[in-house]
Amino acid sequence: MKYDKKQALNIIVATAANYKEKLEDKHFLIIYQSEKGIQYIQAGFRSSHFLHMTGAETKLTAQRFYERCIDGKLAAGDFELDSKGNAQRKLEVLPYVPELLYNNCMIGNFINSGIYIRADYFVGNTKAVLSVGFRFGKKVDYPVTLYNEDIRKLSSPTCKVLAIFRKRFDDGFYGKCTYLSKGLQAEKLPVPKELKGFLKV
Repeated sequence: MKYDKKQALNIIVATAANYKEKLEDKHFLIIYQSEKGIQYIQAGFRSSHFLHMTGAETKLTAQRFYERCIDGKLAAGDFELDSKGNAQRKLEVLPYVPELLYNNCMIGNFINSGIYIRADYFVGNTKAVLSVGFRFGKKVDYPVTLYNEDIRKLSSPTCKVLAIFRKRFDDGFYGKCTYLSKGLQAEKLPVPKELKGFLKV
């Protein structure tokens, strides 16, 4: 499906509202099962990260673009959709982004297959349509790109996520479980020792 500017605008503004509710200023602790055992990463979302996932091209700063979305003031004239179809592909899956870390998902290291992607790993849904790329950060990792693609084509090995916990960026510990794999109990997860002081369930 090819979206016109009005349709694109509606998708972007609606997703921004959900992004604010579900992701903005929140950190997520993703615990997963790898070949090396139980591992984890911490990923954080800020308002300035939203623009990169829309694929829109704009002269506005990432922060201003997001603010105009939230205030309902973003206009079709504020952005362009690239001619290569990159934005179109992202818009197809953009509405799923705010729900990604609240549902069953997978994680895997990015396969550097010659495609220029500034991502270290991807988290993707099990419907094989949505993959969000992250880069390693000093304290927490951060999202840098969005793909309408099966994560198993972008990463290897692709690992099963066991549980996801959430906190506000300025909180000292993770206390909210947003996803738990079937058959597991949050209080009995075999988490690494270094997480004991940061995870309260």
